[in-house]
Amino acid sequence: MTDTTAVESEADRLRAQMTDTLMRDGWLRDEQVERATRTVHRHRFAPEADLEAAHAPYTAVITKRDEHGVATSSVSAPQVQAMMLEQADLRPGDRVLEIGSGGYNAALIAELVGPGGDVTTVDIDPEVTDRAAHLLKETGYDRVRVVTADADDGVPEH
Repeated sequence: MTDTTAVESEADRLRAQMTDTLMRDGWLRDEQVERATRTVHRHRFAPEADLEAAHAPYTAVITKRDEHGVATSSVSAPQVQAMMLEQADLRPGDRVLEIGSGGYNAALIAELVGPGGDVTTVDIDPEVTDRAAHLLKETGYDRVRVVTADADDGVPEH
C-alpha cells in the first residue's frame, strides 16, 4: 500500500467516524446532508491540519490569520456546517450563493444541488478565493463558481 493510499484510507475512516458522531449526537439528521458529508473529502480542503484535526466534528480548521495572529478565515466545524445545510433545505437543481468561501462547504452544497444546480461562493479576500478555487478544482468541484467581491450586494450577475 502506498503512502497516498494509506492516507486516503485513514481519511475515509475518519470522515465516516466524523459523520457517525454528528449523527449520533443529533447534529446530522438529513439523509442528503449525511451523504454529502460522507462523500466530500474534508481533509483535502484543510491541508493546514493533520487528518484527525481535519475531521474533528466540533472544531474549525483555521486557514488564515492576520498579522496579529487573529484568525480571519477557516473551514467551519462540521457540526456547524451540518446544522446550516440542514436548515437551508437545499434540493437538486437549486441555485445557491454561499458567502464566505473556504471551498469545503461549497463542495457540500454542490453535492446537495447536484449537476443541475448552480453554486456560487463569494469572499472579499482574494487569498481566500484563490485558495478555494484551487482546492475546488483539485477535488473535482470546478463547476462551483468562485467570486472575489464584497457580498454585501450579493453577486447579481450569477
